[in-house]
Amino acid sequence: MALVGGVVLTISIGAFFRVPLLPSIGDELSMSAAQLGLITTVFAVGRLVTDIPAGRLADRVQPLRSLGVAGSILAAGSVGVATAGTGAWVITAAFALGIASALANTTGMTYFSTAAPAAQRGRSMAVFSAALLGGQALGPAVGGLIGDAAGWRMALFSAAGVGLLVAVLGGASTRMRRPPVAGGGGHHGASPGGVDPTPPLQRALLYAVSFALMFMLGSMPQTLIPIIGDDRFALGAGTIGLALGVGGACRFVGALVGGRLADRVSRKGSLVPGMALCSIGVALLAFDLGVAGWLAAIVALSLGSYGVTVSATMLADHARGSGVGRRLGAYRFMGDLGLVAGPSITALLYERVSDRAAVLFVAGLVGVVGLLCAFVLQETRWLDETRADARSRT
Repeated sequence: MALVGGVVLTISIGAFFRVPLLPSIGDELSMSAAQLGLITTVFAVGRLVTDIPAGRLADRVQPLRSLGVAGSILAAGSVGVATAGTGAWVITAAFALGIASALANTTGMTYFSTAAPAAQRGRSMAVFSAALLGGQALGPAVGGLIGDAAGWRMALFSAAGVGLLVAVLGGASTRMRRPPVAGGGGHHGASPGGVDPTPPLQRALLYAVSFALMFMLGSMPQTLIPIIGDDRFALGAGTIGLALGVGGACRFVGALVGGRLADRVSRKGSLVPGMALCSIGVALLAFDLGVAGWLAAIVALSLGSYGVTVSATMLADHARGSGVGRRLGAYRFMGDLGLVAGPSITALLYERVSDRAAVLFVAGLVGVVGLLCAFVLQETRWLDETRADARSRT
């Protein structure tokens, strides 16, 4: 688990080297703000088209082999950006970076959802989330430092080196075994004919959680929160970056606490309060509460965002180790769909209606999904034990 988690962390770091380098890339290649934004959009589209195939691959291929392939694609995409002479070439290479990110994320999520018994699955998924979030926080920092010291092209060549290192490690892992599967192992938990055992309504709700929370993360921390900080309070880029860094640390803490609650209390008892905290945090931004209120909103929505991994844990509970990657691939697809849709929809509301309308729309989306989970979603923490008892009685 430490090895796979370390590789997920490393790929996440390399994939996010590019973030602080965008202004330098734009200056040298004469790219407009809209073209620079297209780099991020194409990166997200690369993830979107890869999620489902990556999930199916995760069910069939040893994790470090898949991560090695992700490392190779990361290296190719990073070299593509580093050697680009035009903005179009950078945008094309960003698509490869998105593919590498999706392959690594889906492989890691599948591995950590099956590497521990059901009673410890929440904490196992929290470790995955910590590795992923750690990479997303460290990547821009390391990429920015290298970019300042040696230029943006050298920073991207360094990211390519990270990808090659992972590719070599994956190639040397041919003897690694898949982890024992919780709840019976193998395909014994599958229903006849390979039909997904998750009730359709429950599956739809869990997918809705993924969509809503990624919609929120894409539209708020990555889009509107910096804009609000600048428009309302005239905060500089350094102050906004520091505040978002505090939010990143809170996401890390929230993932660990939420995973422990999911194992110690219940999955639903962990998920629903997290959704409520996210909705309240976003709603705070609809009111001018000063810089302190702006920062409190960042902290609250970041702490509550752990619902992404808790809902994935519940989906893995339903799967009982059979075809977990296929289910999580579709789950991540819905999340990345929210990540693509969120910034554009909320930015349009912000410009055409008002900042309050944009913020309350996001808060309402998360709040409605949270209420549906509270009243309709079924607990899965003891699902394996319940099924085992039913089998013993028959």
